[in-house]
Amino acid sequence: MADLEYRDMDTPWRRDPAEITERLGAWATKAVGAEATVTDVQAPDGNGMSSETLLFTLRRAADVAPEPCVARLAPLPSLYPVFPAYDLELQKRAMNVVAEHTDVPVPATPFYEADEAWVGTPFLVMNRIDGVVPTDVPPYLFGGWVFDGTDEQRARMQASAASVLARLHEITPANADLAFLDRPEHGVEAIDQAVGYQRWYYEWARGDERFPLIERTFDWLDAHRPAQPSATVLNWGDSRIGNMLWRDYEPVAVLDWEMAAVGPAEIDLAWMAFLHHFFQDIAERVGMPGLPDFLRRDDLAAEYEAQSGHLVRDLEWYDVFAALRFAVVSVRTTARGIAYGQSEKPADNDDYVMFRHLLEQMLDGSYWH
Repeated sequence: MADLEYRDMDTPWRRDPAEITERLGAWATKAVGAEATVTDVQAPDGNGMSSETLLFTLRRAADVAPEPCVARLAPLPSLYPVFPAYDLELQKRAMNVVAEHTDVPVPATPFYEADEAWVGTPFLVMNRIDGVVPTDVPPYLFGGWVFDGTDEQRARMQASAASVLARLHEITPANADLAFLDRPEHGVEAIDQAVGYQRWYYEWARGDERFPLIERTFDWLDAHRPAQPSATVLNWGDSRIGNMLWRDYEPVAVLDWEMAAVGPAEIDLAWMAFLHHFFQDIAERVGMPGLPDFLRRDDLAAEYEAQSGHLVRDLEWYDVFAALRFAVVSVRTTARGIAYGQSEKPADNDDYVMFRHLLEQMLDGSYWH
């Protein structure tokens, strides 16, 4: 098959849904059945930066009801990927473990296609679940259904988000096979694997540049490492409300498992709180109120403790670790924008980190005051 074309100059790493329709149709007749068809291929609004997501309808045969599906496509290595590797099979296995061991809602994953010949990269097909998602662009606390909800509705969202984490963290290496998430090359204990992986990821993401703020943050984490980290559990990894589908302010699907790993529960908890604080900081800096009473770290931690029975520990360290993780992602996404002419290279490399001031506040101790 000829290479797919890339026509959207705002997001040049996106493949054209019209061209993929024919290719997915050919795949369906091979993998699903001779009568299978694929129609209505489209890219959803707010498609993420680390991979491509396509919506489509699959009909296995003429006399079979159509199935709304979602395809997640691994990014092409030639088009400035955010992560050094994108393991869709790992994501499938993570969702299957969650479905097997908890009642946390995750999509079914009927097909994983490893052959790159069909659309240029491997892809994962999931069933489509109806729901709404808190938007990243613009952030959900600028307006929309989360912002417009009542305090009681947002309190229900916060409690539900904490409940999702509490139930996910019931999955441990003692009661489920999580060996596929183990990263022994980065450390012995799970917390050391988490930091070691980020150090390796940073070395890949930075290219020929250096980022002193990020390297100082690694030093801070090493110097303040928790003496007795919490028990190892399944980490969702990208644990935030923007990666859940919601209906009536309750979660109906937990999505985006590309950062799944094993580690202390606090990794997920701090990530959820920090990503909201990042958006809240943006709102306040442009003179908007945001949602200052929603997903506050201490409130979320208290809710999590009540639902899980787990005493949250060393949360400041995990705050810094969350900021570090996001900083390394920011380095890569900023560099990609520069490479495609969408932004100018900053004079100071630390400005690649879009929330530099928050990370600096963490390192000097003023963030928590």
